[in-house]
Amino acid sequence: DPEPVNNIEIYIGLKPVNQWTSAANRQDLQSLMEQKLEQHPGLLLNFSQPIATRVDELLSGVKAQLAIKLFGPDLAVLAEKGQAIEKAIQSVDGARDIAMEQIAGEAQLVIRPDRNQLSRYGLAVGDVMAIVRDGLGGRAAGQIISGNERYDIYVRLDKSFRENPDTIANLPLQSPTGAWVRLGDVAQISIESGPPQVRRDDVQRRVVIQANVQGRDMGNVVADIRQAIDQQVDLPAGYSVDIGGQFENQQRAQKRLSTVVPISIALIALLLYFAFNSVGQAMLILVNVPLAVIGGIFALYFSGQYLSVPSSIGFITLFGVAVLNGVVMVESINQRIADGLAVEDAVFDGATSRLRPVLMTAITSALGLIPMLLSTGVGAEIQKPLATVIVGGLLTATFLTLFVLPTLFSWFSRGKLADT
Repeated sequence: DPEPVNNIEIYIGLKPVNQWTSAANRQDLQSLMEQKLEQHPGLLLNFSQPIATRVDELLSGVKAQLAIKLFGPDLAVLAEKGQAIEKAIQSVDGARDIAMEQIAGEAQLVIRPDRNQLSRYGLAVGDVMAIVRDGLGGRAAGQIISGNERYDIYVRLDKSFRENPDTIANLPLQSPTGAWVRLGDVAQISIESGPPQVRRDDVQRRVVIQANVQGRDMGNVVADIRQAIDQQVDLPAGYSVDIGGQFENQQRAQKRLSTVVPISIALIALLLYFAFNSVGQAMLILVNVPLAVIGGIFALYFSGQYLSVPSSIGFITLFGVAVLNGVVMVESINQRIADGLAVEDAVFDGATSRLRPVLMTAITSALGLIPMLLSTGVGAEIQKPLATVIVGGLLTATFLTLFVLPTLFSWFSRGKLADT
């Protein structure tokens, strides 16, 4: 991809992890590289992966996981407050590779017309701008045609007349009275430092402080960043902060899941009602869901992981397995009641007969997820949370199906048992 001259991307091909000698994992390797490269002043370092950095750039315009965007009208204030935000974020645990995008340092030729001097000679601002535009920038004077190809001809002043502010100041202007005036007599000419480009979002000027997240979940890091900005940075009226990047995408995905999951559970409850013709038994099977969730949450906690989009997908998968086991158990008990057994005998006999199928379902599912649970290679950050949630939830869901569900069967099935 095309990059500006102030940005360098270095791609490093790595050997398999078991052949590494200086680091045990990617985070340690990044730290070692960072220590070596920090010896060179003026460098802002950001470690990522090829696909991840492209995704981050598409999400927020920066090649990092988080983009803290400061909006406001004045570039000088944006630069000052952006540096203050950058300093405040340095103290946040879990925030790495913090850097503010370049907002100054570009050498620019600035010509400011002096209206008082222009009026003395009868000149207009447009006369000054015309010589600057045509003499320095050039004017199209025709075309050269070579077959089907056309090339514009631009004419401008020779390099010796535009190489520094002093020679530009000597450019002559003719006033309406015929008098010749130096450009430097009617305008101030200087080389000043300015922004390489003015970036905008939603028609507002903005500056971005980028950061990556390491060792903590993104939600808590963002909460600490907001708190640090509120406590340490005093923003003037008209200036605001917005946090985008992967966090914004994660919030969007979780918002969608907060709508999809309740709808899915409601549809499952509706199907269970149609299958058993009993609201009580449908609710009994759905009791599997909260206990399965408890197991998934404890598994995330004890493994040091956090709630993310992959783990949320794992919960959805877990709901299906838990409900399936509950359906098998309740159907087995109902079948024995229909055959004429007493409720207590039917519950005991049905739970005993379903012991092996339920355990086999849980064990085979857990064993199939062991490789994902123990993975450390590429993609482990997605596979591991998903597998952790399902394996942990299967433990509690299986316990519920085999012990708690039969215990609660009589109470939840009172209406249906009364009808029969």
